[in-house]
Amino acid sequence: MRRVFAYLLFQRGIDRDVLYSFAHNKMIYESKKHHNAVFVGYDTNGIPRHAHKRGTGSESTYKGNAPSGVPEYSFHWHGRSPYVCLFEAPIDMLSFISMHKKHWKEHSYAAACSVSDRVLFQMLEDNPNLKEVFLCLDNDEAGEKAAKRISDKLFLKGIKSTILVPNRKDWNEDLLAMRLEEKESEVTESCQISLS
Repeated sequence: MRRVFAYLLFQRGIDRDVLYSFAHNKMIYESKKHHNAVFVGYDTNGIPRHAHKRGTGSESTYKGNAPSGVPEYSFHWHGRSPYVCLFEAPIDMLSFISMHKKHWKEHSYAAACSVSDRVLFQMLEDNPNLKEVFLCLDNDEAGEKAAKRISDKLFLKGIKSTILVPNRKDWNEDLLAMRLEEKESEVTESCQISLS
């Protein structure tokens, strides 16, 4: 897990406690051959059904789903609250949670690993307590179209939905900008203390 932890913590800015929770639940691991980050989705019986891989090298742009994966069970987290948030990618899901850590384990989250809605509707079927959906897709044309399409489907099923849009292209870019602001604030504070 050394490379995956370094990649997610330092390059992607994911919160350490959030990352440890997923790793502890065997939902994130490092592949032996290529050292990819692997995000695992389980079915209701706890059987792994989906794996999304992301390259961890500084120059790597590799990402893809394992060919035998079942999209209905892509990377997700089940909470007990009536809320579920849908994302395009696992790293965006982890980024959003990192920015909104308070009581995060109580809510449900899913990464479609695409702009599909299959994991969302599977979660709604498996969890009757889910009553409200937050569509947290990317701030681009594909994300906007998918959010509108899924919102319309939810409306026809009588399920309340809200579209949340990141300020930048995606939630990881928002998280990295927040981390940069925190560092700059720390430096400013440190300078003020040394000058006083």
